[in-house]
Amino acid sequence: MAYDCFCDYEHPDVYTKTKPTARLAHKCNECGRAINPGDQYEKVFGVWDGRADTFKTCARCVAMREWVNAHAPSLCWAHGNMREDVVETARSYAHEAPGLLFGMWRRYATPRSRLESA
Repeated sequence: MAYDCFCDYEHPDVYTKTKPTARLAHKCNECGRAINPGDQYEKVFGVWDGRADTFKTCARCVAMREWVNAHAPSLCWAHGNMREDVVETARSYAHEAPGLLFGMWRRYATPRSRLESA
């Protein structure tokens, strides 16, 4: 999560991010899609206000977030609400960055096999 913007979200006291390959089936905390065994996903452990939590994010949601973060001046997002925050940011900057919305949705709709080979 980028801390160089002025977000309303609480910053974690502890934050660890890894990109493991699933050995078991999981569910994406952002879109609800299945993360199947063999899929690479983002796993985050953090402590917010003394409460520990773990979030698992599928490759499609990560690709969508990374695209908008790379092409919008500021992306403030929170785990569990990332997809909505990313879409809102893309819509608000769409007039300044032609193709931003198209590129975001294209990454979200990309077949899993193409994401894994990228």
